[in-house]
Amino acid sequence: MASLLYDGFKHELSLLDNSSLVIGSWLAYNNVDSHATIKHIRNGTYQVVDRVAPHYHAPNPNGPYGSFGIIRFTVPSHPGIGVHSGRLNAKYKPGPQHATMGCIRTTDEAMSQIKMYMVKSPLTTIKIINNSGSSAMSSTQRNQYRVYHGMRTYVL
Repeated sequence: MASLLYDGFKHELSLLDNSSLVIGSWLAYNNVDSHATIKHIRNGTYQVVDRVAPHYHAPNPNGPYGSFGIIRFTVPSHPGIGVHSGRLNAKYKPGPQHATMGCIRTTDEAMSQIKMYMVKSPLTTIKIINNSGSSAMSSTQRNQYRVYHGMRTYVL
């Protein structure tokens, strides 16, 4: 069984195999809109709801959920929180940095790779680390030049 790991300080989402080896890592943010009922996802381990395929939403890289839907997980008192892409060409903070209503936003490439992997190895959990509001926000500036290519990470 596979799992996800989100590091709020690094702004990084990783897919782990059943031995906790990293399959891939991508840029991701938990930038939450000021109108949301949650400020950020608290550190902890959460059960994945959509274990073998993302919950379907109409594919649109500029839409709210991107091209591959959403992988929801259980956050107490906040149904519908998950991992998705979208808002690729938004005018303000496009792509992964674009605000959500509590979710973690990543790239279409990440969602594509995770979707393909979860068919053969269902997702069980997502672990959130280093995601206090202050630590996650302080690293935003540092990470603005990070570029992710394919399954490998390069820092420019």
